[in-house]
Amino acid sequence: MGHINWLAVVLSANLAVAIGMVWYGPLFGGAPLFGRMTGDEARSGQGGSGVISTIAGAVLLQAFSALMLGHNYARIGAAVLAAKPWLYWMQSGGVALAFILPALWISYARQRIARREALVDAGFWLVVYLAAGTVFWALG
Repeated sequence: MGHINWLAVVLSANLAVAIGMVWYGPLFGGAPLFGRMTGDEARSGQGGSGVISTIAGAVLLQAFSALMLGHNYARIGAAVLAAKPWLYWMQSGGVALAFILPALWISYARQRIARREALVDAGFWLVVYLAAGTVFWALG
């Protein structure tokens, strides 16, 4: 097993924040990432997470995910990754498509969250995971 690329772990977690600021800012007009409010919470002014907790949540989730991807890439090995660079995106995108997006969709369906929000959030996490694969590839 090779070594975990710690720089790629940190950079991909921070890249998730940058992507989130663009994704949920100018791209999709502020669709929330975390902390959706029920109607009662919205009317009372309670609940909701705001920008700070959205960023904190994205950093924590992506930091852990990047650490797991880094460990996975270390297990595959530098020689194999150099010979088959598509494995960076296959691994990162595969995690998003096989685990993150189905969990998101099941959760959103149970909470009856609008399809538009579900699509925006699913797209965000897929892009973030593919960006993480790109960071590991670029720094590999």
